[in-house]
Formats: sequence, structure tokens, C-alpha cells
Amino acid sequence: MREIVNPRNLAAVGRPGLLVGYLLAGYPDRERFLETAAECERAGLDILEVGFPAADPSSDGEVIQRAHTLADHSICCDLGYWRALRGAVECPIWVMGYRDDLLPSGVCRAMAEADLADAFVIPDMTPEERYSLAGELAPLGTDVLGFTNPEMSARELEDCFDRFSLIYQQLYAGRTGMPVLAEDFDGPLSRAHTHPHVRAFAGFGISTPQRVAELLSAGFDGAIVGTALMKKLNESPEALYAFVKELKAAARAGGIRCGISQPSTSAPRR
Repeated sequence: MREIVNPRNLAAVGRPGLLVGYLLAGYPDRERFLETAAECERAGLDILEVGFPAADPSSDGEVIQRAHTLADHSICCDLGYWRALRGAVECPIWVMGYRDDLLPSGVCRAMAEADLADAFVIPDMTPEERYSLAGELAPLGTDVLGFTNPEMSARELEDCFDRFSLIYQQLYAGRTGMPVLAEDFDGPLSRAHTHPHVRAFAGFGISTPQRVAELLSAGFDGAIVGTALMKKLNESPEALYAFVKELKAAARAGGIRCGISQPSTSAPRR
């Protein structure tokens, strides 16, 4: 079992009803992204999932793909910029990116060594690669999320839950931003609940406060909202901040109804 090693993550998962929000680094530009991230935290985000600008964001939907083409890619390996982000927010920073953008350049390890990322969310790695990376980054105090989706076998789910504590449970297999057409998360979520160390976060296709409340009431520890936030940002910053407040109110209500227990917050650090 890979325990949570990052203190910010440990503090966050000690609270019920977590709202995780995705924003793309460097979008709409260098300075406005930092302002947007800080305002979203003030509006209620518990965890900031930061998209790492990608050369080929093929697993993302149209809204996020377009944002990648417009983002300032010069920030990717600029550790000074990521330090500015660390200074702008107090919540955990989960860097979401693709393997080829994060690993070959060494920026993934550099960010971990500099305490600029609390966790990495890398969907296009094999389970073995992801577990190996988790072992590499754990001594640096950085977590790596495991992934599950409805198409995984019972054995694959158990392997993931055995190896990881933070789980990104994709509500469907495919690109981000698509509507969820079937409610088939109960089986994987029930299995997750048999592992006391696991904290399961629902992601993909979550676009309304009602959906956030439903998922947290069902037993998820948190909900990850991406495309819907980016759409609101494209409308206006004010629309985004108001939406985050609505989502957080729903997350808080859903978490309270579920009665999520408080996990232990003891784990090694650096």
C-alpha cells in the first residue's frame, strides 16, 4: 500500500465534501491564471488540479484541447512560475499532465524536489509505470494518484486500491467533458470502500452542483470538475467564481449527508 505522504493532501482528506477544480496553467495567460487560481481557492476550491500545457492533449475534450492551444507554454519548465503559483494558493496543487510532457524533461521530479506539486495526475501511464513513479516521488513528499474506470476488471481494481491511497475514479472511459450516460460507479466505489486507506475522487462529466452533491452523497470523498469550470472561465472570471461557490456548497452538503469519517493524518514527510 502506498500511503499519502504529502501533508497538504493529508490535511485536505481529513475534511468531508472535497471540491477539486481543474484549471490550465498559463491560461488565459501567465498572470491571469495565477489570479484565477487564487480567487477560485477563495471561492471554495479545496484542491487545485492544474493542467500542464501539453503538445498533444488528445485525451481531453474540445474545450480543454482548445485551451491548450492558447495557453502560454513557456511556463512549462519555468520553476519560478510554479513557485509563484505555490505562493498564490495554500491548498494542495495536483499537477495533471501527460507522460511525455512531464517525465522525459525531468520537470516532474524537479517540481517534486522543489515542493511545487503535492500530487501528480498522469492518465496515460500504465499501472506499473504509475506505481514506479509513486515510489520514486514518495521520499520527496509527493503523491501520485491511481486511476480506475468502469471497464477495469475486478483484479485490476483491487491492484489499484492495494497500491494507491488517492484514487481518480473516472466515471466513464473516454475523453473529458462528455456526459455520463450510465451510472456504473457503484461497483468500483464499493470495492474502494473495503480499503480503509483509499480516498476516492469522482471525475469526468461532472458539470452541475446537483451532480456534485449526488456523487458525494453516494460515498465519494471528493468530486473533480474540469470542463465545466473551463467553460465558465471562458464566459468570465466572475461567472467562474460564482460557479465554484455553488459547487462548494453542494459538495459540503453532499459530504455531510454521506457522513464521511475522518481519516488518520499521520504519514512520513521528506
